[in-house]
Amino acid sequence: MLAFAPPQPLMLLATALAALLCLEAARRARWNAPVSEHLHWALATAFVLLGHRMRIELEYGVTLHYLGSAFLALLLGYPRALLSMALVVLAQCLWPEAGVIDPARLADWGVRTLLAGVLPIWTMWLIVSAALRWLPRNPFVFLLGCGLFGLFASYAVQVVVTLLAWRWFGDAVPDSVVDNLLPYALLLASGEAWLEGMLVTLLVVYLPGSVRLFNEGFYLARR
Repeated sequence: MLAFAPPQPLMLLATALAALLCLEAARRARWNAPVSEHLHWALATAFVLLGHRMRIELEYGVTLHYLGSAFLALLLGYPRALLSMALVVLAQCLWPEAGVIDPARLADWGVRTLLAGVLPIWTMWLIVSAALRWLPRNPFVFLLGCGLFGLFASYAVQVVVTLLAWRWFGDAVPDSVVDNLLPYALLLASGEAWLEGMLVTLLVVYLPGSVRLFNEGFYLARR
């Protein structure tokens, strides 16, 4: 469940927007790709879903957990990453709590998909696009600028926007909890970015085709 409760019309609007974005992503995804690509997609999604199960339960329904959405954007590209995160969030909403599935938690799917999926994925895509346009053609620009600092920036944006939403709509969450949570959430985001940055570096070096947003023609072309 969310640690805050937006007004019902806003929840419905978020669900409709998330569903439309997922439909558009499904239209743009390459469904006729080789089996190896689909296997890569499934393994990456399963990895992030497993990471979401490793979480810390705090007071007032607040949880800290691995996110992985910006990492998926680097590996899979925007359409597949968004579809994967929508499925991960759906699985989280339907995951049994104390052995019981609560269908009421499906109401959170739209807001959680926008905050945990769309926002960091779009941020990551914008960072990669900006690096291609304005920064030098050097692989280290991608590995450090996108694969490390870009990942952290994407998760930091998600953390800040989510905490702002808690401030606006989270009557059950005291402001002091939100203020104290920020440094811990950013610390977790930095650790996640560091881990994923190392994985991106290894994949770019040994399996560059597995990192969808790494433009080999741009960064590795002879000058």
